[in-house]
Amino acid sequence: MGRNAKGMRYLPFPQWPQVDNAAWSDAIAQGDILDGRGPAAHWSPAYRHTSRIHYSRWLAYLADCGIALDGSLPEDRLTREATEGYVEQLRARVAPRTMVSAMVGLKVMMKAMAPHRDWRWLGDVCNALNRNARPTRDKLARMRPSDEIYAAALGALDDLGAPPFRHRRQRVAWRDSLMLALMAARPLRIKNFAGLTLGRSFVRTGQGWLIAVPGEEIKNGMPLEYNVPTSLVPYLEIYLQEIRPAFLLGAEHNALWLTFAGKPMAMQTIHCCIIQTTTALLGVPINPHLLRDCAATMLSSLSPEAALATSALLGHRSFATTERYYIRANQLDAGRKVSAVLLALKKEPE
Repeated sequence: MGRNAKGMRYLPFPQWPQVDNAAWSDAIAQGDILDGRGPAAHWSPAYRHTSRIHYSRWLAYLADCGIALDGSLPEDRLTREATEGYVEQLRARVAPRTMVSAMVGLKVMMKAMAPHRDWRWLGDVCNALNRNARPTRDKLARMRPSDEIYAAALGALDDLGAPPFRHRRQRVAWRDSLMLALMAARPLRIKNFAGLTLGRSFVRTGQGWLIAVPGEEIKNGMPLEYNVPTSLVPYLEIYLQEIRPAFLLGAEHNALWLTFAGKPMAMQTIHCCIIQTTTALLGVPINPHLLRDCAATMLSSLSPEAALATSALLGHRSFATTERYYIRANQLDAGRKVSAVLLALKKEPE
């Protein structure tokens, strides 16, 4: 049994009961309609991973309640009484929106693993929770325009001056301010941001750099491609030539973001660094996910055309009439649009 950062227990996938493993295997089975294609066969690897985590937490809850997992079917364990208890546990441990996500994740897993059952009642539970969910923190009060965040990060880099730096804390501050600037301009999901790798998903193109994340690493399966803002490139080059090598300490890693001990930065570490940096520079804690909201809000407030670029910038399928390849083709253009706003003070050519 494992435990996540919020203290919630989960049953690791290798420890799932045999019957649950079998149901999951059937759900993701490949094939066509005639030879047993599973309901979840089209899910992206990232979505499968997230859904399994939701289900692993549910199994851990059942085990903690003393409910036998072996010898029972997944659909038979999901009773209304057990669901009520699970909701109360979630309510006590996580934020309302996280609780809704956990229950929606459980619902989609049950619909995939036991498609013959009627799960409308579970959908009703999720809808009720969603209607009543209220943020535990005032998100709007913590939001700042992306151009303000970007300018603050660049200002911090300018204040740090040029390397070489005598103290480790100066190198760490440079890295953290650079991460904030790039996240403000190109607000990737934290998993993809932490996974940026030199030569693979972070690639030099002439005098600039390109972020290119393959579809299998994206939540909705759609590849992402963004150019790094031109005005950020000089700061990035200093990081790559002066700061990052000092972190490596003789080790060999292709991860873009490294700890001062020379190891790839974990998502939680980056999350904490972004919060600490925004608190210091802006007076409010802004987490990586909220940076995505800041960018979307800024674009939506500019013009209808800029609002349409939001789905491409954030990698969403928000507009039903927007076709898959149109979104991908316009991601670079969306990046240029947001850069034009962010970098007006730098007179950036895009």
